[in-house]
Formats: sequence, structure tokens, C-alpha cells
Amino acid sequence: MILFLKRIVALLFICAIFFRGAHSQILSSIAPLADKPPAEKHLIICVDGVGFSTIEKMRAEGRFHFFGRPARMIAPFPTLTNVAMTEILAPAGALEAAGYEDNFYDATENRMRGGLLDRFNKKRFINGTFRELFDYHPSAIKSGLGYALPPVSTYLEALSDLIRLKQKINSSKEQLFFAYLGSTDSLSHLGGERMVRSFLSMLEKSVGEIFRESEGRVQVTLFSDHGNHYRNYKRVSLKSTLRRAGFKLESRIKDERSVVLPQFGLIGCALLFTRDANEARLAQLTAGIRGVDFAVYEKDGVVHVLGRGGAAVIERRGEKFRYGLESGDPLELKDVSERLKREGKADAEGFIADADWFAATREGARPDVLRRVYTGATEYVRNRANVILSFEDGYYSGSYALDIFAFLQATHGNVMREQSFGFVMKTGTELPAYLRAREMWAAIGSPVLQRERLATKQ
Repeated sequence: MILFLKRIVALLFICAIFFRGAHSQILSSIAPLADKPPAEKHLIICVDGVGFSTIEKMRAEGRFHFFGRPARMIAPFPTLTNVAMTEILAPAGALEAAGYEDNFYDATENRMRGGLLDRFNKKRFINGTFRELFDYHPSAIKSGLGYALPPVSTYLEALSDLIRLKQKINSSKEQLFFAYLGSTDSLSHLGGERMVRSFLSMLEKSVGEIFRESEGRVQVTLFSDHGNHYRNYKRVSLKSTLRRAGFKLESRIKDERSVVLPQFGLIGCALLFTRDANEARLAQLTAGIRGVDFAVYEKDGVVHVLGRGGAAVIERRGEKFRYGLESGDPLELKDVSERLKREGKADAEGFIADADWFAATREGARPDVLRRVYTGATEYVRNRANVILSFEDGYYSGSYALDIFAFLQATHGNVMREQSFGFVMKTGTELPAYLRAREMWAAIGSPVLQRERLATKQ
């Protein structure tokens, strides 16, 4: 059996090599953009899960040289695609996501919804989500095939995405083309940074050909929704801790002991659903688990943060925030807060302007942490978790089924730098060094997507 599996893997590896050759042939057979009208075209491509540090390394090697300086795009917390893309694309018409991941707890119906089978259903996977804003998005069926025999199947999926993408670009007559490549995130999780960089090198070649053939008539924007941290990982022992404390892990909330813990992907955070009365106890219990950086929950507009480093509250008043310490310093912001107060940035009640917090914390170990934690506990999805856990780097939770046939190379979800820093760069444009997700769309010119254009015409 083992020999048979080895042969299958070898065969797929050969297919990958062949596919790469086929990719070059297909690219050379695609007609250039010379017949395009002289009006400017804007090509926008999202590469899911590609971190700023990966792009920075490739630019140091001379890659993506035809782009302006990239910005660090700080993803919202938790650093998950549904949350990040909703925030990035809100100015373009994206609606609030139903859940943090595609498999989520519906609080109204008190049951789990979505999941692997929904990825094979366009109406459930794409329609009504941020995905329908794209002119190119891999089919619902194809998006799941990368997990068939990773990492080889994942790489093959990514290559086929690239070929299909350029075909779609060339056939489009629109002045704006918006594309999504989700396979880069799958590659990050299952293949590692080397595979991601190999794929991005081919993407650079394809995009570079389009840019040169256009003779300056095509602008290109490349961005990601969050980063990925490449390192060794350990699973956080959530279930055993919860059960020892008397909680029951269930698919719906039946009584005061019920906790729903969706486990779909392999991610650097966890979302816990329970009765409101359990929130403080659940946060205190989970905050002490090895691998948990902090637990957060919201009550009456105040966000409570608990970690092994102590407890604090975050309060908001308009565009000002106050970080109040109850014990210790769980977000390690005491020194920052005191410095800003000495500089006269705080009002009489200790609230400090959001812009000042951002300037003081955007380069920290937990970038822009105060606003991100507050909004993560109060915004972004319709079915918000009662308690959100952010893990330390090197820890994850999620699907046990994926653990069986996948070796985790990287993940995202927590509030730390590598998982939080996506990127954005545009040809002929120098962007700020740091951008929040909600600022990105304006920074690239507030492009009007096809759905918005159609709505305007109607």
C-alpha cells in the first residue's frame, strides 16, 4: 500500500513538471493585448494568504520590479479570509459575511452551516458572498481539489488557476478585470513558502507579459488579504480543557454547558459559541491554555481581553480608544499608552485618538492591535463568536480530518505580524508603508467593479 501511494505521488509530481511545461506553451499561444483599445485597463489580482515578507524577499531578488513599493496591508482580526475580504471590499459593495469561515455556526438557527460540500455548490459558495464581486474566481468544485493529495494536487490546482486566469483576462473587453486566486493560501498551508514563491514567479511572468505588451495601457494591482507564518506548529489542547471544566462540545447550543467550536481549516485562532452568561468564565478558562495568546469577548460595548499576562478592557468613544488595565498587561500596551499620555495625546478621561494608536503600534509584534481586537469582537460577521482566541505563533486548531493527510506548513488567524501582514502593490504607484484593510481600496484608486457598473446602468 505504501509503495502504491509513493508511485501515485511520483506520478503526480511528473504531471506537475509536465503541467509547468504546458503552462509555458499555453502562455505563448495566447494572443497579445495589442488589439485592445487604447483606453487604460486596470487588472486587479488577489493572491490569498501571501504575506508581505514573502513579497519582500522576492523583490530583493529582483522579482515584481515593475510594481511600485508595496505596502504592508494590516488584516483585521481574526486574520481569516472572510473577515479580511469583507473589510477590504466593503467600499466595493461586499456584504457582511455570515461567518468567519465557510463552515460556521448560525446563531439564529442554532446549528452549523456550510462546509466542504458547499464548496461544490456555486449558489452557496459564491453567490451572496464577497466572491461574486470577482470577474474570475475558481469554480466551487475546483477550489476543493487542491486538498485531494497535497501538496502535489495543491500545486497542480494553482498552475491551472494561472492558465485559466490569463485566458479570462485576454477574453475580457472590460476596462477593469478583478481576479481571485485562492490556491496561494492552500499552497501556503500545505506546500510551504518554496512552492508559493515558485507559483508567484510564474504569476509575475504572466503579469509582466501583459504589462509589457500593453505598452503602458494596463495598470496592475496585486494584493493579499492576510499573511501566513511558515514554521513548525503544535495543536492547542482546547477540547480536553473544556471537557474537564464541565463544558460539552456540541454542534448546537442545548443548555448552559454547551460550547460550539467550528473546526474547518487549520488556523491560528479559535471561535467559541456559548450562552452569554458563560463568556467571562470561558475566556478565563481558555486564556490559560498553553499556546493561547489571549481570549477576548464583548459585553455592553466593552471588549474584555484576558491572557496569561493579565486582564484589560478596551473601550471606544467615536474614533478614540482607551486601554484599561485590570491586572498585568495582556496586549503589552502599557508603555505605549503611558508614552502617548505623556505626549498629550489622551483626553481627560484617557481616550486616545485611533490615528495615534495606529502610528504607535503598527510596527509592533501585534500590529494595530487595539482597534483590531475591538472591531474583531464587535464587527465583520453576522454570527459573532462569544469568545475569540488568538494563539501564539506556532500553535493552531481546526479540522482533525486535515491533520490525517496534510502536514501544516503555515497558517493564519492570530493577531501577530506574519499572519497579519498582507500586502498591496500597484504599477506606477508608490503606496504608504502601512495600510489598514479598510483603506486599501481607496489607496488603489477606488475602482468600480462590474457589479457596481451594472447596477449604475440599470
